[in-house]
Amino acid sequence: MDEKIGKIKFNKKVIVNALLTVLNIEKISPSFIRIQFSSDKPVNIDPLWICPYLKLLFPDPSTNVITFPKLDDNNKIAVDDKQRQLVRSYSVREFERASNQFFVDFAIHDTGLASVWSQKTKIGDQIGLIAAASKLRFTDNCLVLMGDISAVPAICFTLEHLPQNQKAFAFIQVNHKSDIVPLPDNKNIKVNWFIQNRDNPFQLVDAVINADLSEQNKLLFWGGMERSLAQSVRHAIKDKYIHLSPDAFHITSYWREGFAEGEFKHRE
Repeated sequence: MDEKIGKIKFNKKVIVNALLTVLNIEKISPSFIRIQFSSDKPVNIDPLWICPYLKLLFPDPSTNVITFPKLDDNNKIAVDDKQRQLVRSYSVREFERASNQFFVDFAIHDTGLASVWSQKTKIGDQIGLIAAASKLRFTDNCLVLMGDISAVPAICFTLEHLPQNQKAFAFIQVNHKSDIVPLPDNKNIKVNWFIQNRDNPFQLVDAVINADLSEQNKLLFWGGMERSLAQSVRHAIKDKYIHLSPDAFHITSYWREGFAEGEFKHRE
């Protein structure tokens, strides 16, 4: 087992409990609304984090009040059931350290707490930021990023912030051609874009499995996508790369077909 593989998984979380104020709102594609926030407290996003995310706390729809969780006697976040229903995890799309501002891309859906909020919000509105977090950090392992439309912000942020000489492959499936994002020219990155095809629902799985990664000695797989697709990807790559440690595979179900936002458990 590669010693570095065993050290790459961690659960770094920075508790903030800050207020985020909407500075700008922009529909950037048929699938996303990008919202720019300022934070009333300093936030640290470690440049070595892979696919960092934010724990966002939305106002109670009935009162429009934001109630932050408190720390219990063991210094852990104590969130009651009511608060938990108002918390959502979203990837960092951009972070400007000097101004302490965030950009978050919200997927456009007809239902769902966060999506509905993003479509109705206006400049000056506020939500809460409980924490900034990540479960992985860069090493010298070749990074293989996989995802559907829900993972576009996380994958693009990570590719835009790769350490020098970090190798990465990306396999990204989007809803529309206009969802494809221009990325920096980098000889160490190979990006494969796919448009969703109902007649070929597992084109992403096939592309990952058929990719020639034989020249890469050490691999780290990260994925975020719909639950059934995540299960297929997870099983396929584990069957192919049987020599890799379990810590080399990190596949998250970002959403589940037929389930509303927040109504299913993510598997990581």
